[in-house]
Amino acid sequence: MGSTNRNSVSRSFGWSFLEQVGAKAVGLILQIILARLLDPEAFGLLALILVVTHIADSIAQSGLGAALVQKKDASSLSFSTAFWLSCGIAVALFAVIFLTAPLFERFYGIEGIATYLRALAFVVVFNSANSIQRSYLQKHLDFKKLFIVSTGAITISGVVGIVLAVGETGVWALVAQSLSQSVLTCLFMFRFVPWKPNLAFSKSEAQSLFSYGWKICLSGLLGTLYDNVADLVIGKTCTTASLGYYSQGKKWPHTALIAVSNSLQNVLFPAFSKMQDDIDLLSRNVKKAIRLGSFVFIPASFLAAVVAEPLIEILLTDKWLPSTLVFQLICLGDCFMIVRITNLRAYMALGDSALYLRLQTIKVVLGIAALSLAALLTHNIYVIAATRAVFSVFTVWAIDARPASRMLTHSRSSQFLDVLPFILLAAAASAAAYPLTILQTHPAIILLGQIAVFTVVYFLGAKMLRINELAMVGDLARKVLRKSSDIKE
Repeated sequence: MGSTNRNSVSRSFGWSFLEQVGAKAVGLILQIILARLLDPEAFGLLALILVVTHIADSIAQSGLGAALVQKKDASSLSFSTAFWLSCGIAVALFAVIFLTAPLFERFYGIEGIATYLRALAFVVVFNSANSIQRSYLQKHLDFKKLFIVSTGAITISGVVGIVLAVGETGVWALVAQSLSQSVLTCLFMFRFVPWKPNLAFSKSEAQSLFSYGWKICLSGLLGTLYDNVADLVIGKTCTTASLGYYSQGKKWPHTALIAVSNSLQNVLFPAFSKMQDDIDLLSRNVKKAIRLGSFVFIPASFLAAVVAEPLIEILLTDKWLPSTLVFQLICLGDCFMIVRITNLRAYMALGDSALYLRLQTIKVVLGIAALSLAALLTHNIYVIAATRAVFSVFTVWAIDARPASRMLTHSRSSQFLDVLPFILLAAAASAAAYPLTILQTHPAIILLGQIAVFTVVYFLGAKMLRINELAMVGDLARKVLRKSSDIKE
């Protein structure tokens, strides 16, 4: 990879990192305030509604955004065609949700949930519209504009939600926050994205995009079902408060840790797509991405699990402590997310969306069966979370990384050996930091002590083992800080 291209990818990663971390940081602060103002029952109701809208989102967007990023010769006509196709599907899905909402309410026996669902269904249309504009910015590696849009939309929508929560509107505060974020994102996209949709539509372009995108769409739909099947079962068999604890315990680690993975993922796909004709170059960059990403992501996952209890008590108050174990299990189950993302993005960049679909289908079918069985047999949110964590680790190595030996020169066994030192270091740091939980003192002191001990043990171990990624992360952090200074100026 030439120096100019490397600098471009590095800059893109910096902005993508800022976009993800900036938006997620603001979102975390706002969600903390909302969680302190609202009861677990409100979040449980929202979790049920979001299952429906997330499924509709997956169908409406139909993988068209990924198809546009992967398509070498994507033109303005390609983007306009994808825009109108996606919006058309979204409007049809909105109508379906609006008409069937009473059936959803009758099935769960929760009065008023149909009204909430109908209101939130509008996000499907707005998300569909801005997904194509987001893909335009991703294809052109313009993550600076994504940073501005994401951070601005979530900040304003969060204020809307907090104002309504203070006014004791309950679930409506969460619905309004989600809906206003989607609307604002759409408006900001039209303001900042240079490409604008026109009335052009090409049947041949639609067929070309859909022939690649439908597999990504189905994969995304299956992934959404896997992510939310436990919510559906818990919502039917347990209390809405239990669902609130489970959904928040699952949400917090995802929100915190996915910032890094998304920033990497946003850059990897377009960057890998440019290397699709050079397998050796692609494989070397896959190795680099897995090692560098895992050096940061694995300890972040372990550290989040270690500090879960004092963190939740400080930020959300002790009313949310029942979600601690769910939080910890989800963190540990997600520790290899970088390995999954990097391999899947490499397969997609090579144009093999059929392989991506096969892998997702296998994982989701097995995962839905495992989670449904755990939920139906136990009605226990902790057993469900443990099942999810074990299954997640298993699928990364048994399914996601398996084709690497055939498609890349960086095999599954090589990948595991690459990340093994980081696992051992993170485990050692966790063993040193976790015992501080038993101290009879303020949770803030415990939290700071655990972070300090974990950080010292991990980075000292990395330095003693002469792990190259330590210096690389330092260089990247300096570049990100430089970008932050540029933004302030």
